[in-house]
Amino acid sequence: MFDSKLQKRGNRRSNLILFVGSLAAMLFAVISVAAQGTATAPAETPVTWGGYNVTSTTEVGWRWRTVDGSLNKYRSDLNYKQGLRSFDTNLLLESDSGKGKYFDSLLISNSGWGSDPQGFTRLNVEKTGIYKFNGTVRRVTYFNNLTNFALNEHTSNTKNTMGDFDLTILPQDEKIRFNIGASFDNYSGPGFTTIRAYSDEFPVANTTKNRSNDFRIGAEGKLFGFNWGINQGFRLFKDRSSYSITALNPGNNPANTAALTMFSRSFPTDGTGYFTALNAQRTFAKKLDFSARFIYSDTRSLMSMTELTTGRDNSNNQVDLDRFDISALSKRIQKRGDVGLTYNVNNKFRISNTFNFDDFDVNGGESLEEALYRRNNAGNPLANSFVRSRAYRVNSYTRYVNTLEGDYQFNDAVSAHIGYRYTHRKINVTGYDNTLTSPVSATNPVLITEAEKNSTNTLIAGMKIKPFKYWVVFWDVEHGSADNVFSRLENYKFTNFRARSRVKIKQFALNASVITKDNTNPSETETVPPLGFGTKIQQRTFASSIDYDPMSMLSINVGYTYRHITADTAVMVPITGQIALGYSKYYVRDSYANFDIAFKPHQRVSFFGSYRIDIDKGQGNSFSPFPQNLITSYPMQMVSPEFRAAFRITRNIDWNVGYHYYNFHDSQTPGQNYKAHLPYTSLRIYFGGRAADR
Repeated sequence: MFDSKLQKRGNRRSNLILFVGSLAAMLFAVISVAAQGTATAPAETPVTWGGYNVTSTTEVGWRWRTVDGSLNKYRSDLNYKQGLRSFDTNLLLESDSGKGKYFDSLLISNSGWGSDPQGFTRLNVEKTGIYKFNGTVRRVTYFNNLTNFALNEHTSNTKNTMGDFDLTILPQDEKIRFNIGASFDNYSGPGFTTIRAYSDEFPVANTTKNRSNDFRIGAEGKLFGFNWGINQGFRLFKDRSSYSITALNPGNNPANTAALTMFSRSFPTDGTGYFTALNAQRTFAKKLDFSARFIYSDTRSLMSMTELTTGRDNSNNQVDLDRFDISALSKRIQKRGDVGLTYNVNNKFRISNTFNFDDFDVNGGESLEEALYRRNNAGNPLANSFVRSRAYRVNSYTRYVNTLEGDYQFNDAVSAHIGYRYTHRKINVTGYDNTLTSPVSATNPVLITEAEKNSTNTLIAGMKIKPFKYWVVFWDVEHGSADNVFSRLENYKFTNFRARSRVKIKQFALNASVITKDNTNPSETETVPPLGFGTKIQQRTFASSIDYDPMSMLSINVGYTYRHITADTAVMVPITGQIALGYSKYYVRDSYANFDIAFKPHQRVSFFGSYRIDIDKGQGNSFSPFPQNLITSYPMQMVSPEFRAAFRITRNIDWNVGYHYYNFHDSQTPGQNYKAHLPYTSLRIYFGGRAADR
């Protein structure tokens, strides 16, 4: 441990020497250039190459990193690494419209590659009247390793690489244009999760590996006054994730005899999907606007799973092999559409109506086979157990939504809108469950037939008020109920309100807003008599900011946001062999403040500084003396100041230097506290005819 501390100190000293040394070297360059005076440079001659005007900016730098405390928590929050990193880099080639040999404009942009947790590269190239191509590749690294979440047994360290490529042929043609596109998504990496077996819970290593590829082709244009479009897409996806235990695992319950010596699970999944999308839009006589869209999709997936387990069960029997073999096939057909009409009655009054429907059918079946081979604690064989079952389901879901709204402009200072939303949902479920290794009876097979209908109503209203020319106020409200396709208990009852005020007086701009959300999901238990078993969530958000721009060389911003959330959910908790009705409450009492200042005292020098602090007091001193009542929160504090300076060394080169500091404090889990020091420096090189325009 002593050697480790010395090594950390040595690393910090080395980082400090490197950082200070680079600052000294670049500062010497700045002083040398400044000594030459600040006379106005002659007008810059445009840079051309092959008949194209060239404009380019490239910024590359280095970040140092020192973390004191929990590195895993720091990486779960930020995941910035030490090393080379690229900032916003752009290369633009332009010619007069239609005069380029192969293209008229080409733009290549990238940012974040290297030691950042995310990065992208984008390519835009166009030949006027012939084609237009856009391509983007993105990468996101995700890390999650928290000691206060799932006993630190749900972790992940993955990379997600995504790409989108779209080609438009005849992009400026109003009558018809053709679109071709493709996308890919690769997501993989190691991690840990948990499984439930023999009345115990076991941490399991897992490897996530899934990918998908999309292809699409379509056309759009104008016909008989209608703007129209059609798009056909096809998707291939597969999942090859796996889970394993390769050594003795006693589980999380030490009082249980269950233990696993080997576990493996794999469920290769392959799927296909395709969709057809149609859309049309037209405005009649500058009075009536019509728009419509329809999407039809068909998705199918084939999954198989093999699970092998050996060890001991919760009766202290030796499990020589517990094997599951499952195969399943599912199909989902979905139809979605909407039609919108907007009618301008006059210059002040407008009415709009939108009708939306969603209809899908999911049907699928599965077969399961289990073979269990055991011996008792003395090693004597027990009777083998074999289970074979089949199941099938057909889920039909239909939902209609109609929204009617009216907007009225009273005068230049006051306008208002009011509306009504109606939804109707219908669900039908049919199917069966059949255990083939059990005799036929009144409950085997089980035939399933369920049906449900539901409707909701919502009021919508809002206003825009401008009491004075420098002051404007917006507000809107939604009140009513909303259904939930995944729950058949009761509709959500909600009230959402938003208001915002903006005042602009000379160099000052003041913003203030408030958002309130009240959501209740009433329910009750099936006990006699029934007991209340619902959920209630209250959320309040207050935000304000002040912008002050007294002169072109100085800009100041101050902001404050407060979030007040209370979630109250009924829970059933087993206590001494009985079930007790209790509650689970979660509190957020979060205050966030920021102060930003940008200052440019000289044409060649600019500074930026910020200070941000986030404090969540959570539940405060509230604790429950009863085991069936749970009170939780996440009290924490994050302080993050930053300083950045930019020096214009020459017409084409800027030198940037900065320092970012993070101080995280977890009130409940101090082992996750950390302090991170992130000094950085970079050079930004400008090239081209507009290099001096900055």
